[in-house]
Amino acid sequence: MGFNAKIAVNRAVGGNGSYAARSFHNPVSSLDLLPEQDLRQLIRDAADQLCQVVDGNLDFVVQVSESDDDIDKFLLLVNFVLASARRSFSDLRKVHLRFEEDLSAARKLQEKLLPQKLLNARNLRVSAKCVPARAVGGDFYDFFRYQHSGLYVGLLADVSGKGAAAAIYAALTSGIVRFLVDEELNPKEMLTKLNKSLFARAPDGNFVALTYCTWDDQQLILELSGSGLPEPLLCRRGLVRKLGAHGLPLGLFPKADYEVMRVQCEPGDTLLFYTDGVVETVDKHGNEFGPERLSEIVMKTCRDEPFEIVKNVFDAVNAHCQCEMNFDDETVIAMRVL
Repeated sequence: MGFNAKIAVNRAVGGNGSYAARSFHNPVSSLDLLPEQDLRQLIRDAADQLCQVVDGNLDFVVQVSESDDDIDKFLLLVNFVLASARRSFSDLRKVHLRFEEDLSAARKLQEKLLPQKLLNARNLRVSAKCVPARAVGGDFYDFFRYQHSGLYVGLLADVSGKGAAAAIYAALTSGIVRFLVDEELNPKEMLTKLNKSLFARAPDGNFVALTYCTWDDQQLILELSGSGLPEPLLCRRGLVRKLGAHGLPLGLFPKADYEVMRVQCEPGDTLLFYTDGVVETVDKHGNEFGPERLSEIVMKTCRDEPFEIVKNVFDAVNAHCQCEMNFDDETVIAMRVL
């Protein structure tokens, strides 16, 4: 950038486009007394020096000759501006460092909020992965077990928004769920109570899309209720179908109705839960990854172990996007019935 600036300035003042930086050592008492050629040379010299600032060298000091010269007075003023800019950038670096430290701490905290152990059911294998779009995100999942009934429980959630604000709202939602776990609610009851609690606490316009399910490991029965997430996929004997348990996102309305879907699973069944960031990932032409591609991957890999299925999904999404950062949080949970 600085090199092009030098050439442009030299050409503008009638130079040959060459660059030869030098300082001012010829005092001039008045700008009006300078021959035109000398004035052009002074301008080129000033431009050569100032282009170092354009190149990002804020520590550079413009050299001047005598303070009573008009150009030298101007360059002295430039030096004062540079000194002020150095102070400002130093303050910005400190703020940025503190911000990075806070984000790092928030990322570590959010990672700890995710379950350190997955479901340990005898007849179900589970794998999960969450990739936030930024240092922290609004996707999260959780697993636990009801103490009295013995049912296993899993949930997947996607909080509206991104970044720190979404992460805080996700932590709030996770805390409320864990508070309600001891009541051992069925999926519909959980979403109803969670919606009421979030409506009273959520910032205006914020919401949570969440799927909540219980698993009976003896009877191989899955019950689930949904509130705005994409429909989970069930692959059985090589065929994939959607599990359509629908409901309004949580926190938008004081009252909302939720459906409960009961699925009698069979050994060999594969289930896939995911957030919309997976299927809405776009390539350089704006084409979405889409649910059809996801269904094809599940159909081809449904006999694999859950961790392999999750890996295959993320590999396919990344290959489709070919981007350094995903636009939205992406989370995938794969379950396989033994």
